[in-house]
Amino acid sequence: MDSAFFTHAPASRARLDEAFEAAPLFLRPMIEAVRNYGCGMLTVGQTKKPFRLPGDRPAIVIVGDDTDRALGPKAFNFASMRRVVRDCHAFAVVSCEPLPAVYACVASSAVLLRQNVMLVETRPEQEEAWSSLIHKLAPDRPLLRALVKEARP
Repeated sequence: MDSAFFTHAPASRARLDEAFEAAPLFLRPMIEAVRNYGCGMLTVGQTKKPFRLPGDRPAIVIVGDDTDRALGPKAFNFASMRRVVRDCHAFAVVSCEPLPAVYACVASSAVLLRQNVMLVETRPEQEEAWSSLIHKLAPDRPLLRALVKEARP
């Protein structure tokens, strides 16, 4: 993925129905939040291109830093990432296999709190860089970390 794109239900309900049926189980709560509960979803791949959240609805931000290699925050447009992190109210960093409970927690937070949330998909070597960035820019906001077994404290 080399860009950012925003999805919301009014413009793409039929596509979201299809995506829900085809999606792996861990992604279904996020698609359901968009399709059924008025959330948006911003998907950001490793890109230096600027991006921003539309302000008209709570959004789930999925940061994809888990392609063939994880590059960490430096692979993204820093001004955009800083702005989006500050606009989010809860976070998850996933550096292990996708855990359905983590994705459901993030989606539920957006739906119930009506606030922007972020989930970073990365690899173990970049987990600390992402967690540190989030702590620095949003120090008092909740951060859920899903780590590989060997890296858990």
